[in-house]
Amino acid sequence: MPDRNKLVVKIGGGEYTLSSSESREYMLSVADLVDKKMQQVKCADPTLGTANVAVLTAVNLADDLIRMKKNEQALSKNILTYTEKIRALESEIERLKRR
Repeated sequence: MPDRNKLVVKIGGGEYTLSSSESREYMLSVADLVDKKMQQVKCADPTLGTANVAVLTAVNLADDLIRMKKNEQALSKNILTYTEKIRALESEIERLKRR
């Protein structure tokens, strides 16, 4: 099993111990992202409790992830389309060279 890094981070005002095979820097960036997203949710509605802030933050992050995956799929389709066009043009160039 790979070595695991442990790190205590503050998220949403609480302390949490993260354990991961990822670097400490990576774990800090994840914790920082979640904390910032929680702060945004809390600022939008200061009356929300921590549990509601956490759930809404999770929903927002899931939404971001789904949108990025859809974007990635669209970009992959574009890459395939352009790759096919390039191959067709290369074939046409070869055909014209043989004339």
